Amino acid sequence: MIGGIVGLVGAFAVIILGSMADGDPLSSLFSVTASIIVFGGTAAALVTQFGFAHLFGGLKRASWLFKPPNLDLHAFIDQVAEWSTIGRSQGTLALEASLEEVTDPFQKKALQLIVDNTPVEDLHPILANLAAEAGREDLVGGEVWEAAGGYSPTIGVMGAVLGLIHVMMRLDHPEELGAGIATAFVATIYGVGAANLIFLPLGTRLAGMAEALERERAVMIQGFMLLAEGKSGIMIKQILNSLVAEKKAPPPAAEAADEPLGETAEQAA
Repeated sequence: MIGGIVGLVGAFAVIILGSMADGDPLSSLFSVTASIIVFGGTAAALVTQFGFAHLFGGLKRASWLFKPPNLDLHAFIDQVAEWSTIGRSQGTLALEASLEEVTDPFQKKALQLIVDNTPVEDLHPILANLAAEAGREDLVGGEVWEAAGGYSPTIGVMGAVLGLIHVMMRLDHPEELGAGIATAFVATIYGVGAANLIFLPLGTRLAGMAEALERERAVMIQGFMLLAEGKSGIMIKQILNSLVAEKKAPPPAAEAADEPLGETAEQAA
């Protein structure tokens, strides 16, 4: 979270300090016309591609940069073990009292299915569909910002061309040419700068967060399946903790990459 905020602030600071270092006034970086063309045009393109619902979803998920979604798997494992103890002693209907304490929408729906005594063979496909739907909604956030990073540079160039057209129509006022051309290129700065310093990095970051949430939901599905099967809390903790450890372990490819080097060294010897 801190790194994302520092990067965002640093992006603005680099542009502003770079301009001031050459002695240019800070006002040279601001243009209402360029803002309307670049950001208004980018928003219009995004609405055309995604529609209002997904656009607002992407804007909403930008808050993840400041407050990332927190799915504490270890806390979840302890909670599932506790639910298992309640379910085994009092029946799954007793878990209905715990629904009010669950804030995560996916966990709430999954627990409700267990309270409703959904058959075990039907539970997994339902949970998989719920996880896939939540994953698609999360991924849209990154897609919206990455698309914005693709549109804004081109629209910025278009804004610069429009500004130059305006300047060319006033060639009879040579004293205004310099300021007019400078203002025209502000649109290019807005488009290219916003894409490479904000939109594309933010889109990539949100996509990474969405993939992490997808992996965590896979562990949660296993937890709810064990709960529905009536496994004991101790067994649930052992199984889920092993799954979490496997997901945190280095990929096998890293180990495999070392083996040919060892073989080569032995052959060389």
